[in-house]
Amino acid sequence: MLEGKKYCKYMPMRALAAIFTVIILAASILAPFTYIVNGNHFVLRFDVEDIEKEYEVSYGGQVYTIEVTIPGDLYYSYADKSRLRASNGWMDYAAYVVVDDVVQDIADKLKIIAETIDKDSDYVLASLILDFVHQTTYKRDDTINGIEIEYPKTPVETLVERGDCEDLSALYTSIALAAGLDSIMFMFPDNPGHMAAGVHLEDNRGLKPFYTYDGVDYYFCETTSSAKHLGESTESTYWNRISGMEVISDFPNA
Repeated sequence: MLEGKKYCKYMPMRALAAIFTVIILAASILAPFTYIVNGNHFVLRFDVEDIEKEYEVSYGGQVYTIEVTIPGDLYYSYADKSRLRASNGWMDYAAYVVVDDVVQDIADKLKIIAETIDKDSDYVLASLILDFVHQTTYKRDDTINGIEIEYPKTPVETLVERGDCEDLSALYTSIALAAGLDSIMFMFPDNPGHMAAGVHLEDNRGLKPFYTYDGVDYYFCETTSSAKHLGESTESTYWNRISGMEVISDFPNA
């Protein structure tokens, strides 16, 4: 009888130990798996790998190759997050201008190229950044029931997934800021809903400033069209700047 009581006393402890052992074994087996919540989908991913990209930028007829490594876990850490809205109800576009290790690496590589061309020219650097951004193909946001759903992306997401005007503008502004340039974004609600980047230049090569903000001249960067070079904008965009254009200049993540 005493032996029976002893057996019953230790059975729960043995059961808990067995359950704990199973959990440890399961965790070791599932360790390579990463669970990602992307939009409304729950995806089980195995062995998340780095994403390798290669870009070609050109200046003055010379082509330069840039290799970019995007850590897979960094990409999914961005893709996993809900999109942010500002207090006015608009998407918080400023939050998607991000300087992380990937953006800084791109900026540093473009700066090295720019210095081999003309180390004293911010025009060359700004042009190379714009050409780099043009290598990422434009892609509109997804639609649900025929309605386009605004979905701003960080630079890393845009490099992996492609993006539309606000994504490409955030990519340009992020790299420009990482490279030490003064960059802002222009939002044109009446254009309709277009967005572009702006950059301040000391070496402006005779370009006409697109807009003066807080006493600083900024030159237009049309990030969605490789046909538009630094300082060039479409006529409709130019005239729409006087109709509700907003300037985004404060970037908490850059």
